[in-house]
Amino acid sequence: MDDEETLTAYHEAGHAVIGFALGGVVESVQLGGEHEDSGVRQYGDCRIAWSSIGKNLGDHLQREILTTLAGPAAEMVYSGIPLEFQNIKPWKQDLDSAWLMCSRIPSVDQKVAILTQLLEQLQIIIRSDRCWPAVAALADALLAHEFLEEEAVEEIIRFWIHG
Repeated sequence: MDDEETLTAYHEAGHAVIGFALGGVVESVQLGGEHEDSGVRQYGDCRIAWSSIGKNLGDHLQREILTTLAGPAAEMVYSGIPLEFQNIKPWKQDLDSAWLMCSRIPSVDQKVAILTQLLEQLQIIIRSDRCWPAVAALADALLAHEFLEEEAVEEIIRFWIHG
């Protein structure tokens, strides 16, 4: 089994690459650190800024949910764990965030169905020939430097995503 730091690097790289691919600006990615508000120790952090959401709140929420689930998804793909809803439950913080973003959906079954559908989309995206190498390259850079700012992140991701 891979060490925790490597898994965390893939996790944070997943958030960053998918967020970037969906139009976000990755301000920074890091291993370790403390939560800004609570001071609680965390494994890693990825800060993404989104442009204005325009008229379609649904599209923006979908981008944010995909980006939130991309961390666990990248870690699961790296570890060979099937990317299915029931397998994402150990990543409680990310799952809770995605669940909260679905708060307007009244039924638990509908929320699970939507999150399952988004995970299926994410699996196609994250395993693509352009996305997965970007995740791996960013994870490697994160392991080497532990903290990457916007310019470094964008340079790595843009090379793979836009060629």
